[in-house]
Amino acid sequence: MAVPTDVAVGKDGRIYVVDGGNHRLVAFGPSGQYLFSIGRAGTGKGEFKSPVGVGTDSQGRVYVADSGNNRIQIFDGAGNFIGTFPVASNGKPIRPIDVAPDAEGKTLYVTGNNNHKVMAFSPSGQLLREWGGEGLSDGEFRYPATISVTPNGLIFVVDVMNTRVQVFDKRGRLGFRVGEWGVLPGQFLRPKGVAIDSGGWSYVSDSYMDVIQVFDNSYRFQHVLGADGNLQRFNSPGGLAIDNNNRLYVVEMLGNKVSVHSLR
Repeated sequence: MAVPTDVAVGKDGRIYVVDGGNHRLVAFGPSGQYLFSIGRAGTGKGEFKSPVGVGTDSQGRVYVADSGNNRIQIFDGAGNFIGTFPVASNGKPIRPIDVAPDAEGKTLYVTGNNNHKVMAFSPSGQLLREWGGEGLSDGEFRYPATISVTPNGLIFVVDVMNTRVQVFDKRGRLGFRVGEWGVLPGQFLRPKGVAIDSGGWSYVSDSYMDVIQVFDNSYRFQHVLGADGNLQRFNSPGGLAIDNNNRLYVVEMLGNKVSVHSLR
């Protein structure tokens, strides 16, 4: 892979990795065995231009943020093309960075690079609502990146250049935010990925500090990921995913790999 950026786990345990440098999506089995890849550089169905994010739903569908083509592409779990829709706001094409469906796959939440917003779409591509905009205030963003939706509808958004994670309800109302600029526990330099485990604990990757910080379900900092008192260092960690067995998948962007870690 060439600078992979994001990872998602399907309902059958398949692992989908965005290999943006090669303009494709790569699928692996639960044990890490290669299964297939989708795509090449292009603008046609199943082709990509610098894809960045990926998400899966409970029906087995796979959604890819095809950033350079300003669209979301949808596949089944075996890689067969289902459909696509353009990402736009106020008539302007938007570069999607990540896509995360809700538990039922009825609403797709998309982060926009050049409008600094979260947009909610129907699966057919109808824009339902949006919130945010460029700024420093609560509820605003500077280059929102990965997004994660919990089963109960909380939406976690990595607000990269504001060095924080903001948590919203499905209507876009801010509930909490985590982090600020700095190198102390609970602070970030360049947050990139977020994932939530079955207990509601959140895991946030920092691609500059090369660590993953852990927060409890009250958003309080708990520790930096590691074992036996030693920090676990990653090679520019990006997108994160957690499977049903509480295994954490970490995209190491400059390591050109995905590493897997047991959380329990």
